[in-house]
Amino acid sequence: MMRLGFEAGMRRGEIAQVHLRDLIQDDLGWSLLVHGKGRKDRVVPLNDSLALAIRKACLAGGGYAFPGKINGHLSPRRVGELLGEALPEGWTGHSLRHGFATDLLHHGVDLRTIQILLGHASLATTERYTKPRDDAPREAVRALRDRRAG
Repeated sequence: MMRLGFEAGMRRGEIAQVHLRDLIQDDLGWSLLVHGKGRKDRVVPLNDSLALAIRKACLAGGGYAFPGKINGHLSPRRVGELLGEALPEGWTGHSLRHGFATDLLHHGVDLRTIQILLGHASLATTERYTKPRDDAPREAVRALRDRRAG
């Protein structure tokens, strides 16, 4: 659950519904069809390690990665509770999602791409999920100067 939040930026309701049928492998690698808020699905690329962990959990869980009594999987509330119990004080499942977005930003990923990965309808929402490094403005100007000089 923690990996899905931090490595794929998923909400607790999305994590609850992870199913083997939603795991996709193609020539580009692994992806997951994520069933998001407002019945909006999106495809999120996965690293091989996370994809294989999802596959293993789904096979062990009879299809769902986190089997339960509500429609065959855990409820979003229960996912949130389990994450809250496992994470350090002050952290929530949603904190992992914010961390995912901020890490992407720090690695040079543009806000529009982060918006797509998180499944946000508004770019303004995505902006609230990310925290630029304190030195980001200075580094941006320095990088532009270096590119122009080279």
